[in-house]
Amino acid sequence: MGRKPRVEYRGAVYHVIQRGNNREYIFRKKQDKFFLLEHLKHYREVMDFDILGYVIMDNHYHLMLKTVDAPLKDIMHRINTRFSKQFNRRNKRSGHVFESRYKSLLVMDDSYLLSLLRYIHQNPVQAKICQRIQDYPWSSDRFYRRNEGDNLVDIELILERFSVNRGHAVAAYVRFMDEAEAESEAVFEKGDVVGQPPPKLDQHRKPKSEQRKSLEAILKAVAGTSENCRAILSGSRKRHLTALKQQFITEALHANYRMKEIGECLGISGQPTISVVGLGDTAVKEARERVESALTDGDYIFPQMKVVINLTPGNVKKSGSHFDLPMASPLSVTAP
Repeated sequence: MGRKPRVEYRGAVYHVIQRGNNREYIFRKKQDKFFLLEHLKHYREVMDFDILGYVIMDNHYHLMLKTVDAPLKDIMHRINTRFSKQFNRRNKRSGHVFESRYKSLLVMDDSYLLSLLRYIHQNPVQAKICQRIQDYPWSSDRFYRRNEGDNLVDIELILERFSVNRGHAVAAYVRFMDEAEAESEAVFEKGDVVGQPPPKLDQHRKPKSEQRKSLEAILKAVAGTSENCRAILSGSRKRHLTALKQQFITEALHANYRMKEIGECLGISGQPTISVVGLGDTAVKEARERVESALTDGDYIFPQMKVVINLTPGNVKKSGSHFDLPMASPLSVTAP
């Protein structure tokens, strides 16, 4: 039975797990961990992707990675190939360094991002290597605690989900990471996606209405006054409302609302109308379908708009390895 194709599109967030071949301790030495970080930093600059989190254990590593232009398979191939060659040369050995295929889970629901990052950072604690997340030096936790994003880790996306105020966001991050609750391996390592937990995990949950405030209640609390609330819902673009909207979205995400639900509350939900220019062959027609599917399934907030995408057949890659966004040039957005 063939391997299942990976779902890849621009802006996708993945939980990537790569283990040593036969679970060998390929990162036992600090030098090997350091070299992997150097490779991640190098290819992040060369291939333009975002690293939201990582942890390097002795026999495997975890990445929380957001793609931009390059597909995930190309990113992972180059990182692992370069590390493997260097590792074999340094240790005067040959053969496979990693398992033949990395594990990747597509994050389908943004509300899982914070828990996923905590799961990644908790790995050394769960393995009883250390007692506290911050005691392990080979994870991205220190960048968040120190509020020091650099050319390796992008801390913006995660911290914005805690608060628009950076000081408050870092404090909230520290509290969240230091909570004793252990994340479920079944959610973050099994299957193909994060965001659709197995039914068993939901059997004993309380109804959502008992678990969280309504979006209207969250908005009312954030807005402060009924005047602000009405202005936000009417679509006002006054500058002083921007921070309130951002805070509302952040708190709604913390309450496990989906982006589409939040968009509907704010009156900016919906899907764009897709018009594609240059449908010259079957591959490009199929590419259009995949672009539309990514927009539909990606759980984004869209204003009502028309999107015109010019897909050029000459930019199509080899059969079976299309990556559609590089083919879409130019892309224009017009009001309805």
